[in-house]
Amino acid sequence: MSESSLHLTTPVKVLVGVLAVADAGFGAVLALRLVRGLSPWLIGGAFAATVLVAVAAYRLSRARALKRGYEGLRDLTVGDEGLRVPAGTLSTRLVPWSQIADVSTRRSARFGDGYLRDALWVDLVTGGGIESSVQRYTPRGRLRPAPPQRRQFEQTAILDPALFDAVVERLRKELRHRQLHAQLRSLPRIR
Repeated sequence: MSESSLHLTTPVKVLVGVLAVADAGFGAVLALRLVRGLSPWLIGGAFAATVLVAVAAYRLSRARALKRGYEGLRDLTVGDEGLRVPAGTLSTRLVPWSQIADVSTRRSARFGDGYLRDALWVDLVTGGGIESSVQRYTPRGRLRPAPPQRRQFEQTAILDPALFDAVVERLRKELRHRQLHAQLRSLPRIR
């Protein structure tokens, strides 16, 4: 995913900027009374149309950004057997639900493009942890470079912070559900 802001694409920023300048210019013309005799409905309709176009472009841009974020989650797969996470450039690892203690957020260790970001980690019941390639977006100016000796895999899904938090919360709910299901299956049946 690109490192530009995930809120608006460049064409949408340009469109919203042009519409803001057009509205400001039209408002200035009306304030200076350079145009007379226009219907208030026509003036209100023109302003409303530009605002609606800007809102529609913004919503479409956000929907596309979220779709790109979801497409970036291909490396993280939830299944009945467990959670499949990347283990390297072209390999994955299946972690059974019974071996997972929690899903947490910590600094990236192996995945990334040379900068430290918050990443999604699978905490194991043995005390260790496995880093996934799913990371939280942080503006480039607030990132710290990773130490040069670290091994890096660049295949990362850099998600919008809200989407990243939603993925973490969804995985935690799935883990709690699987743990509860395993406990209920192990209880003796009372007749």
